[in-house]
Amino acid sequence: MSALLGRFYLAHINDTHSHFDETALPLRLALPEGSCDVRLHCGGFPRLASFIKRARQRAISEQMPLFLLDAGDSFQGTLYFSCFKGQANAALLNQLGIDAMVVGNHELDTGNAPLANFLRQIRFPLLAANWDLSGEAEDKPTRMQDHPLMVSWQNPAHPKPYIVKWVDDVPVAIFGLVLENMQDIAAPDGDSQFLPVVETAKTIIEQIHADGIEHIILLSHLGFPRDCQLAQEVDGISLIVGGHTHTLQGDFGALGLADEHPYGERFNRTLVLHAGYNSLMVGLAEVSLLPEGQMRIEQGGNVLLTSETALLQSQQGEPLPAPQQRTIRRFLRNQRHVAMLQPDSAMERLLANNYRAKLRHYASDQVVSLPRGLRHVRIPDERGGSQVAPLVAEAMLFQAREMGVPVDVAIFNAGGARISLPPGPVSAAELAGRLLPFASTISHFEVRGGQLRLALEGAIVNALELGGSGSFPYPADLRYSYHASAPRGQRVRQLHVKDRTGRWQLFDEQRDYRLITTSYTAMGKEGYHALLNQRSEPELLGLIISDAFINYARSRGILTPPQDALYQLNFDQLVS
Repeated sequence: MSALLGRFYLAHINDTHSHFDETALPLRLALPEGSCDVRLHCGGFPRLASFIKRARQRAISEQMPLFLLDAGDSFQGTLYFSCFKGQANAALLNQLGIDAMVVGNHELDTGNAPLANFLRQIRFPLLAANWDLSGEAEDKPTRMQDHPLMVSWQNPAHPKPYIVKWVDDVPVAIFGLVLENMQDIAAPDGDSQFLPVVETAKTIIEQIHADGIEHIILLSHLGFPRDCQLAQEVDGISLIVGGHTHTLQGDFGALGLADEHPYGERFNRTLVLHAGYNSLMVGLAEVSLLPEGQMRIEQGGNVLLTSETALLQSQQGEPLPAPQQRTIRRFLRNQRHVAMLQPDSAMERLLANNYRAKLRHYASDQVVSLPRGLRHVRIPDERGGSQVAPLVAEAMLFQAREMGVPVDVAIFNAGGARISLPPGPVSAAELAGRLLPFASTISHFEVRGGQLRLALEGAIVNALELGGSGSFPYPADLRYSYHASAPRGQRVRQLHVKDRTGRWQLFDEQRDYRLITTSYTAMGKEGYHALLNQRSEPELLGLIISDAFINYARSRGILTPPQDALYQLNFDQLVS
């Protein structure tokens, strides 16, 4: 048996996506009398805080340290982020007592600025060893390169690209890696460079070993498959704590949740840990330090967070009979992957006193009334296209013109909207929290007509042929037809632009048009690469897309679908 050098507790979360309140989680319970479909209210930061507090007390009683790690994607996902732009995330993670967090892709959905503001509010290090920020301008107001909590590539304020924790007298190094293709799936500033994962990992491990440290934890936002691959390609990593793919390790079959991989699966000499998503679960492991940089999990796993008094309903949202509730709660108490505990009162107070009042205001703020529901689909079908997405495009035009910005046309990618809207009154919370939950910024810039036409074609090809349905372009003050059988580069035809008098004018390929769209689309993502040939630098409108839509909807009072047919799709024969 290998000599034991020390023991510690490791708690970890990932992909919480601003889910600070509990979630009604659908479960299929394998009861002795047969399966039962229910909705159980689970997770949330007050329950998470309660779990961590209990784990810390246990660690103290056993004279062991506890490290709490966050594998990224704290941003986006709920109205908490739409309203507070990361300020609530910082406050709640500080309260939770995070030891370190790695940068996820959703932290950079709207550029570097929100993360830079987050960095100025947190009390724990932010890890991203393969993020090169050396190109930041000295006078950039959102500069991160010189911040002492930014543990990135060659940051003068934090010279080593890792942090050190101690277990008894044994040092444990922790470093972070982010997606090297961040520019493709998020919207970091143009002065950000992301270095290759494998090469950077090898370099940093060599540096850590040169500093006399053998035990190494990688805090990763690469996804489970990439973590497993990295463990086999790179020697010297003791343990990987990861996120990005929402992978839940452990046997949750009795709850009807995916049984994907065993907890703490080992690849080569490296353990890999992931803990689900949306603050529903948390991982806790007792870890032993062994010679030659090895680690061993003595006990632990992921647990689903709920309580004895948590709301328990049928799948249709109806209350269950009391005898059935007792049976189910008894069943849940006997599940080793379920933790039943009351929410932490201090975390509850923080949420209640600082954030929920504004969310309640959003929920009670009726913005618009819908005489009929508005349907949303990403790609037009036999019933037509989205009735919502063209209105979002109109909203961008409206907001820009209200602010004195002379824009000509708008394009909105279908994936930016998430739901259809039912008839009746619609609140700001519904629009910002469910319809447009991603706090996307809006950009406007000049682009030559020919490039705009190619961008439309690229986005449609990406949506129809390459599986990227979210890229489908819904326009405003612009109409087009798409001919699938035409040669590439010639599929978008019959373009017209609406002038300020409301009349349709023939599209001019040689003219410069001022386009307004999301900053994500402006970066040429998902088939829109032709937009990178801009005639002017993109300028931010200064609002996120949900705010623009709320302003637009409020000004209209009643929302109805656009009357003009803005696109026509012709599918006679697909050609490559």
